[in-house]
Amino acid sequence: MIRLSAPGKLMISGEYVVLDGAEALVAAVDRRLIALGSRPPIDGSPERGASSPEGAGLPPEALLARQHAEDVLGATDMDLHIDASALRSSDRKLGLGSSSAASAAAAGAVVAYHGGDVAAERRRVLEWALRGHRAIAPQGSGADVAAATLGGLVRFERERAEDARVVEWPAELRVEVVWTGKPARTSELVAKVRALRERDPAAYRGATGPLHAAAEALLGAVLEGDAEETTRAADAHGAAMRGLGEAADAPIVTPLLAEAARL
Repeated sequence: MIRLSAPGKLMISGEYVVLDGAEALVAAVDRRLIALGSRPPIDGSPERGASSPEGAGLPPEALLARQHAEDVLGATDMDLHIDASALRSSDRKLGLGSSSAASAAAAGAVVAYHGGDVAAERRRVLEWALRGHRAIAPQGSGADVAAATLGGLVRFERERAEDARVVEWPAELRVEVVWTGKPARTSELVAKVRALRERDPAAYRGATGPLHAAAEALLGAVLEGDAEETTRAADAHGAAMRGLGEAADAPIVTPLLAEAARL
């Protein structure tokens, strides 16, 4: 039996503008997807599990990530089952990147099946998981895949996704996560931002410019280990996100989120 886990993610900075080339920070969280791999039953009959047509089905990104890994390492007869319940609240997704975590876990399971050290092979796992992700969601950044594969706090650039690396939080910084109880559809928000770019490029540049600057400042403060400056940059980043949402007529920062940020 192969057992692996992959964490969900939270975007810390660089949302939306990471698609334009800005560097982003994305953090792995302590809610994890579990992947279990096993050989098929001795009688050869298929199990009705997550990897079978009758089962819930692996996300297409995960199926492709597994295939990319097998193309390099060799085919497997592994039945792969995914439990993403920790990345949900009842029947609702929490926006923690369950498909990306599944992609990382699926590619990692192939490494483990062939006797490899998954931790030592993280770079190749990241490559395979990114390829699976991009085939299904080419408009995405891939930052969530990097967090699921590498863990920790990750410095990420879309055009150099395979070079993503883990950095450290400032030692004196305390980070807390707030769940509003209302998930957002990222695809819809991104579509509204893209629509703004198409219909009014000047307004788009005016709205994303402050977000670029805030993301750069926040990254710099984190790399310097300056907790106070990180907090100030995070405030500016939140204000820039609100501005982008207003310009794009998109509920990026809801009243509830704005209230939480003021606390």
